Amino acid sequence: MPISKNNFAINNNNEFEGVDVAFLTVDYISSMASETTDPQASANTAGLALCEEAIQNQGVNILGKGALANGSTEVTYMVRKDALDDISGTTTVAAIQTAIQALNANAKITATISSATVTESTTGASDTGVNA
Repeated sequence: MPISKNNFAINNNNEFEGVDVAFLTVDYISSMASETTDPQASANTAGLALCEEAIQNQGVNILGKGALANGSTEVTYMVRKDALDDISGTTTVAAIQTAIQALNANAKITATISSATVTESTTGASDTGVNA
C-alpha cells in the first residue's frame, strides 16, 4: 500500500511555564555597557539593576533576560503576559517606560536614559508588537 501525503496543521497555542509570556525590549538609546554595578555599591553605574527594579516595581516579574544588544543599548526581558495591563488608560508598558525614564535623575546612573523606550511583543499568532 503506497503512503499518501497528509495535510498537516500548525498548532498556534503557546504555553510557557504554565502562563503566556511577553517580551519587553527596553531601548535605552545610550550605551549601558558600563552600568553594571550593584545599586548598593558606592559607584554611580548601577543603571541596569535599577531599571530591572523599576520593571518589577510595576508588579511585573522578570522570568528571563537577554544580553545587552544593539551596541549595548537594548535588553529584552521575558515576563508574564498576565502581569501586563493593556486595557486601561495607562498601560503597564507605558508605566514601565515612564519609570525607567525617571531614573535618569538618579545619582546611581551615569548613562542618559531620559528617552528610553519599551516595546512589548508576544509569541503567538496575535503578535501585535504593542508600543508604549
